[in-house]
Amino acid sequence: MFNTENRGQVGIGTLIVFIAMVLVAAIAAGVLINTAGLLQAQAQSTGEETTQEVSDLVVIGEVIGNDTGTDSKLDQLNATLRLASGAEAVNLSETSYTLETNGNATVISGDAEGSNVVAYTPIQGEYESNVNPIMAEQGDRVEVGFDLATEDDLNVLEESTRVQIVVQAPAGGSSYKSVQAPRNIDEGESYIL
Repeated sequence: MFNTENRGQVGIGTLIVFIAMVLVAAIAAGVLINTAGLLQAQAQSTGEETTQEVSDLVVIGEVIGNDTGTDSKLDQLNATLRLASGAEAVNLSETSYTLETNGNATVISGDAEGSNVVAYTPIQGEYESNVNPIMAEQGDRVEVGFDLATEDDLNVLEESTRVQIVVQAPAGGSSYKSVQAPRNIDEGESYIL
């Protein structure tokens, strides 16, 4: 009737194949779990960096141009800075500024200690240093001054000249403002641009 010898050998072979499949499935599951953990950690890190880059912004407010010489050209720009909504504290010495006029763009370091172009004047808030203030609160306001006449790469603003100011925060977030000099510039006058 039944051959019991062959039947027992098939059962052991099936058992070996079953154990091998379980081992392969366990190894594959371990690899998938490890890969998923690495992807989760990388996604979380990328999300935090992206959030910081988007949220840590310095917003440019009013820009005032001054003619400090006798040539009827604006050689001093003063821009009011504040933190964007939800932004963390920003150390202004770690920011960078880009000024573009007439197709000529110049990147300027925000470190006022080693610069004769940038100067900070705290307007509102408490600061440890007036040279390189740290804006920590939403109510903090700082005026950054750019002396356009001290640097050969920078252009003083003649009548109707357009200038674009870009502020790059240390985390990577940037904001910009484009303004234009007035049509008539009188000696020694200041203008809201």
